Amino acid sequence: MYPLHKLKVYEQARDLALACHVVGASVSDRDLRAQLLRAARAIPANLAEGAGSESQAVFARYIAIALASAKETENHLQVACDAGLLSPEQLSVLKLKVDNLAPRLVRLLQAVRRNARRRINDTA
Repeated sequence: MYPLHKLKVYEQARDLALACHVVGASVSDRDLRAQLLRAARAIPANLAEGAGSESQAVFARYIAIALASAKETENHLQVACDAGLLSPEQLSVLKLKVDNLAPRLVRLLQAVRRNARRRINDTA
């Protein structure tokens, strides 16, 4: 198990999810809004679920899913802007949050995978 409260990336993921929730209220396309919010909320949810696992390998899998959800969120934001449902300014603010979050998720994923490999090698 990993102490979730120590993950700055988890705080950033929650912040992105909240920002998408606030901005998402203005997206009139219900399907797009639902997909955006589901993808954005999945980022911190997967980090939380993975942090609760006993295995570093399982945690890494959830981090990878969170990263994929971040990219999905970015796509939905871009589509909403392209459709005129979000302003370019709103997109810019939210895209910056995704752009700051994604590399942190990648670094966390790499670190957790290294730890998982180390543990496997230590037991062999």
